[in-house]
Amino acid sequence: MPEAPELSIIIPAFNEEQRLPDTIAAVRAWLDETALDAEVVLVDDGSSDGTGELVAAATAADPRFVAVVNPVNVGKGHAITTGVAHSRGRRVVFFDADLSYDLANVLVAREHLAAGADVVIGARDLAASDSRRDYGWSRRLASGTFNRYVDLMLDLGVPDTQCGFKAFRGDIARPLFASLTVGGFGFDVELLFVARRWGLRIDRIPVQMTARGGSSVSLVRHSLAMARDVWRIRRRGRRGGYPPPTR
Repeated sequence: MPEAPELSIIIPAFNEEQRLPDTIAAVRAWLDETALDAEVVLVDDGSSDGTGELVAAATAADPRFVAVVNPVNVGKGHAITTGVAHSRGRRVVFFDADLSYDLANVLVAREHLAAGADVVIGARDLAASDSRRDYGWSRRLASGTFNRYVDLMLDLGVPDTQCGFKAFRGDIARPLFASLTVGGFGFDVELLFVARRWGLRIDRIPVQMTARGGSSVSLVRHSLAMARDVWRIRRRGRRGGYPPPTR
């Protein structure tokens, strides 16, 4: 087996034929510039458009890119979990296919991991982030309400659980994701819930987000599903349904 790369980048994609080409090109150019020893795991989550062809072309053109294909759409959480399971990196980071967070955040997260963090999460709520202006009032209201609900139900102490940029030590990421049961957008909450239970060091870093069009998120439908997920996470936790820490 070849030596494990320093970094695995996980990018889940569902019907992203419009936005994915620019993201692939930007990540490739950034890796060339930084000379990081990295692999990029592209997860096609059962897309019905041309996403699969784009993923195949990227992996054929650049050996640093790895394709993972889910035959049917299973949700963002499951897609990232599948990507992490296929990863080999000593550090793992994931972000969305629209590349709404600057790639420079990867280097910041890498520094935190090198300094002892187990998990590094983007925090749009920090003063330096100033990303909320990109959202309409309805999404800001829904986000604030959901975060208060999460804090009430699970007491995570994380004001922004849903930021789509997170990084991990590789030996932590793989068992952590393997313990998850939520396949949809609520997976971030479960991820942090288990990380807290395991006593992991979680560092938060300020990130600026550029909102891009074409999101498949339905504010009402997905918010209700995520609220149900939080209740199920709490119930599962109280019943001892999560594995003990691996260290």
